[in-house]
Amino acid sequence: MKKKIIFIESLMKDGGGHHMDNLIETTLHFKYQNEIIWLLNKKFKNRNLFIPEKIILKNLVPEIKSNFLVRISIKTYIFFLSIIFFTKKKKIFNFFKIFSKNFFTIPDFFNLEIYNFFNNQKFLPHDTIVIQSCRPKDVELIFFLSELIERMPKVIMRVLYPPKKKMFKNFYYHAEKLIKKKNKIKIFTEVTTVKNYIKKRLNYEVKNFTQIYTFYNREFPKNFTIGFLGETRLDKGFARIPNLINILSKKNIDCKFIIQFSKNIYADTENIKKQIINISKTNHNIKIIDGYVDFWAYRNYLKEINIMPLLYDADKLNFVGSGIFYSCITNEIPMIIPSKAKLLNEYLNYESYEKANSDEEYANSIIKIINNYDFYLNECKKFSDSYKKDISIDPLVNDLKN
Repeated sequence: MKKKIIFIESLMKDGGGHHMDNLIETTLHFKYQNEIIWLLNKKFKNRNLFIPEKIILKNLVPEIKSNFLVRISIKTYIFFLSIIFFTKKKKIFNFFKIFSKNFFTIPDFFNLEIYNFFNNQKFLPHDTIVIQSCRPKDVELIFFLSELIERMPKVIMRVLYPPKKKMFKNFYYHAEKLIKKKNKIKIFTEVTTVKNYIKKRLNYEVKNFTQIYTFYNREFPKNFTIGFLGETRLDKGFARIPNLINILSKKNIDCKFIIQFSKNIYADTENIKKQIINISKTNHNIKIIDGYVDFWAYRNYLKEINIMPLLYDADKLNFVGSGIFYSCITNEIPMIIPSKAKLLNEYLNYESYEKANSDEEYANSIIKIINNYDFYLNECKKFSDSYKKDISIDPLVNDLKN
């Protein structure tokens, strides 16, 4: 019998962001040896999105209502339904026990549909639950279920952002309770800063994991394309794009641009989008991608792009990292990173990049890479090979294999 892996993405409603991409990448890596189930938000819509074959989709996680009174009403209704249900199942003691441990509250993601889904799995010891983008509410749900389901499998928490320590219900409270129950809990983070943040607040082993990405063997390009992919946010440097294009044009640099306007609308960058559209009317080297890009289309754009400036705010990169950074490594794309991005320097073991601060420095770095592309591409290939080896020995990957 194949091992069962349940990937939880409780807030996923569509294909936007790196969460969907990462879920697909991980699924493709493990689906041939395992039975894969995606547990997603009830509002998830598969609008012509790429979904790997032979996986089971379960849209069961309830939407969290923004109105406080509505939320309380729903939880009260679930509470009384649960009393009736667990009385019939002769588990009412277990229900009240976990209810009291959870400060006499029902988790936001809990209902009887979720309970029945997990209870009907009849887990075996080698099965695994992976909380793919682990949030405190996800851990609270697993904690609540752990008292109600006799055989819970190993739980892997992929914590992408540092959880805050609130007074009562929080990530650390529920994680500690699960650890004390001697459940098989494994905690992983993508970057060292988040790992250290958690370890200071939770006396438990935390390891870094290597995100799984698709690899591309790049050849020397016939022309040069600069890429700007991702959310159109200020902290990602979106407002700097028009100036950078103008600087390169004044320096007579013959290159193309691929610029994504994200599906999410941000009021503080709407004017920047208009500026880029106006520039594109006279600069026909600019290709604008408007909205969400599906899995394989995104990878095709990465193949077109052969230089990627990361215009991010350095403080953001120093705390949570960047998915595009890793996409550049595995797609052999030379990067320009902020000079003060100390966290990225931990991973940059090859000279496949340049550093910059001002828009002028970014432009000069692009020119330097174009004029020495053979060197940078060769370094990128070394980096990509190293990353592939890291995946093969990654503790999270090996945990899922065993």
